[in-house]
Amino acid sequence: MAQQWNTTFPKADVIVADGGINGLTAALAIAQQRHRVLVLEQEDSFGELETGIRLSAQTLRALDRLDVGDAVREHGVAISALRLLSGTTGMPLAVVPGGGGPRPPSCPSTVVRRTELFGVLLAACRGNPDIELHTGSAVVRYEQTADRVTVVLGNGERLSGNALVGAGGSCSPVHRQVTGAGLRPSHNTFYHSVVPGERLPAALRSDMLTVWAKHSWQLMQCPTGHGRFEVAVHCLSTRERTFEGIPVDSVRVTRDLPDAAEAVRELLRLCDDWRMWVPCASTPVDRWADHRVVLTADTDRPTLPFAAQHAAHQALEDAVHLSDLMDCDAADFPRAFRAYAEHRRQAAARARSWAAYAVFADDRCRSLPDLYGMRG
Repeated sequence: MAQQWNTTFPKADVIVADGGINGLTAALAIAQQRHRVLVLEQEDSFGELETGIRLSAQTLRALDRLDVGDAVREHGVAISALRLLSGTTGMPLAVVPGGGGPRPPSCPSTVVRRTELFGVLLAACRGNPDIELHTGSAVVRYEQTADRVTVVLGNGERLSGNALVGAGGSCSPVHRQVTGAGLRPSHNTFYHSVVPGERLPAALRSDMLTVWAKHSWQLMQCPTGHGRFEVAVHCLSTRERTFEGIPVDSVRVTRDLPDAAEAVRELLRLCDDWRMWVPCASTPVDRWADHRVVLTADTDRPTLPFAAQHAAHQALEDAVHLSDLMDCDAADFPRAFRAYAEHRRQAAARARSWAAYAVFADDRCRSLPDLYGMRG
């Protein structure tokens, strides 16, 4: 059941910039605080990628807070175990079985297609009278006074509220205005493909999450439901520009996985619908709020493959945490956002410490299971 919030404060008007999974999650959470929420999506229609998203048990509990956890579980596939293999030899390194015991952070409990998670969130938003959804509304910048914030859209329209939540990630204009960060490609390249189960070897047609890994790349393969499996690659590389879901072939993907085991190369060849993303770089920042403007979503994009799968977890959980702090009058939003920013600073500091640990893993003779928090 949803938590019962304080009802003594008058409703405030909150603008959420971005109508993706992170933005809709923030909208639902904030609306539970009895605030009115306006979601601004830059595209002409709402939609999401066909890729999978791996959710931890903690993330599912956060979705339970929004009364959508059960609906998400109905669409998801429970992961029975995390199997870690060497990317160069294919040899087993470690296995974390399922069940009720503790799992490392790298082991999700459920995989769901982003389109289905998005559909659940969108239906919940449409059914909430305190949430208004607008498409074709690209936020290009914001202005603010002591008690109001105004967003300026690409068509020149201006909309005002008591707070602005930037949920579009590190490429968004709101993120760049808050942090002062530039727009340049990151060192992270992502590839995604979905393959019918009948194409896969029998050993891979299971409800396990299988990971082939090196210190510079990882390939994850897992079920996404309806007899289909996702294959996702994350590698460190240098690009001259960003890319958003452009088609590529398996030869291009293979080039970014040097010394990959033959089993990995064969899996890449079995996928014939590869898409590539190179996101914007997110320079480590300590500024997560600007008076009445606050950032959520993957604004602290990981710098190493091993952390990539946590970004989605953290973004959804952060939205719920932010809404807890917004259980207040609009006059107190700046104070709430400062508290949230401190929470994000501490989490970002932990992530950077871990990243530095991982970067020098070879020098310190750290094994891949160490980096995943697993023991063989």
